[in-house]
Amino acid sequence: MIEHNMASNEEDSPTVSNIKRAILNNLYNRYTSEYNHLLECTALDPRFRALPHLEKDQRDDVFHRLKEKAVLMLQNQDEGKECASGHPPAAEQPLDQTEGAELKQPPSKKTALEDLLGGTFDEPVAQHISPIDAEMIKYRAETSISLNSCPLKWWKENARLYPLLSSIAKAYLSTAAISVPSERVFSSAGDIVNVQRSQLLPENVDMLIFLKKNM
Repeated sequence: MIEHNMASNEEDSPTVSNIKRAILNNLYNRYTSEYNHLLECTALDPRFRALPHLEKDQRDDVFHRLKEKAVLMLQNQDEGKECASGHPPAAEQPLDQTEGAELKQPPSKKTALEDLLGGTFDEPVAQHISPIDAEMIKYRAETSISLNSCPLKWWKENARLYPLLSSIAKAYLSTAAISVPSERVFSSAGDIVNVQRSQLLPENVDMLIFLKKNM
């Protein structure tokens, strides 16, 4: 929306055009490397999952990247379970010889009716959809929640329906760790201990900063 509103038009004065250009350049420098990550975060927010500001192929590309990361996360979880137990997942464990013998049954012979009309009247076998594909289709078909709703609360309530996507949403939508609070303390200390007050005792500086940050 900022990019759209900052686009120059014929009615802009040279000053306004320069300001718009400066704002866009600043945004590009800040977010070029993180742009795809921001789009994925936006897609995982149930308020903005429709991604209406993108073209259809761009939306598909965003969800395709999320699908790949969900599959990778699932693989890492399986590998972690395997390392913890010392055994491969049940689906990958070798079969016993007796189980293999039971599985290798000779195919049943077709009846005359199946041989004659099977190709015409047999119902096609439904294609298998992977769990992540099923989750992605269902999630994209959901109605976006209101802008005043909490996306984290929505994911908590719907985690059972989207076990794979909810794991990614927790990683993407969690609060980022930042150093701003500690940096503000240093800024306050710089305001208190200046050239005119350079003789303050350390214990007095501690008390003044404490009062500044806690009152």
